[in-house]
Amino acid sequence: MSEISNNNRHFLLYALKWMSIYMAIGFIAALLLPFPVSLVGAIGGVMLLNFLRTRLMMKKMGISMKGLFGSLRSSDMSPSAYGYNPIKYYCMSCGNEHKEIACPKCGSKMKKIG
Repeated sequence: MSEISNNNRHFLLYALKWMSIYMAIGFIAALLLPFPVSLVGAIGGVMLLNFLRTRLMMKKMGISMKGLFGSLRSSDMSPSAYGYNPIKYYCMSCGNEHKEIACPKCGSKMKKIG
């Protein structure tokens, strides 16, 4: 029971810390800049802070941004590069791979997934 409340307390303090940082960004932008510019500045500051926070968290987990976005070339765009492998159907009579209802080679409708 103590561990659950300790986790909740930690999460609450973490959320309050970041909420206060975001509010401070908005407050400082509102005090230093005129209205339309302060709104854009506050939104930009929050977005920049979110980007930096996400980057820091990914670095702690061992994931690099270059690894996510650096290898998106047309040669890497095969479905298997992203964990998607299409289902392959094989005829149970002759073993031919096909996607039709009936096997184009022997006409059998019996197929297995492989």
